[in-house]
Amino acid sequence: MNYNKINYFEKADSPQHREFIISQNNCILCGTVLELKHIADREVSEVKEEAFCPHCEVKTRNRTHVLN
Repeated sequence: MNYNKINYFEKADSPQHREFIISQNNCILCGTVLELKHIADREVSEVKEEAFCPHCEVKTRNRTHVLN
C-alpha cells in the first residue's frame, strides 16, 4: 500500500506515526481500508462514528463524540 498519497495535518514521518495511522484506517485482520459512518444528532449534540471492514464485516470502532 502506498500511504504517501494521503495528506495529513500532522507530521507522520516516524514509524510509530505510520503504524498508528494504518491501525486507524485499515482492518487489523485483513488490511482492507475501513468504511466510516457518521451520524449527527443535533438534538443531543452528538456525532456517532462507526468504522467497519467491508471484507471481514467486523466493526472495529464505535464511538460517540459530544459536540460543543
